[in-house]
Amino acid sequence: MKVIRRSKLERLMDILRVIKITGLIKQTHIMYKANLTWDELKRDLQWLMDLGLIEKIFVSEGICYKITHLGSDALAHFQKIESMLKLDQEKKLYSEKSLAMV
Repeated sequence: MKVIRRSKLERLMDILRVIKITGLIKQTHIMYKANLTWDELKRDLQWLMDLGLIEKIFVSEGICYKITHLGSDALAHFQKIESMLKLDQEKKLYSEKSLAMV
């Protein structure tokens, strides 16, 4: 069975999606919802903070994360590109099927 792995970009975007949907969220909840290992999560959270896409917030329950405006913009742009690529992929598959029928 072939194992399909996500790219670093896909992991980062999954983290941004989870944080955007839930608002303030703890690390372990991000890890489970984004399907990451603890090491991947720690590394990727730091990367996203260094880029200014998320920020760490200290609340009474502990440390939580929230998406920044820059992070929301990056996620929106990625989703737009992702949807365009999927549409192009579907068009290509459709045209290949049409050619095969000729």
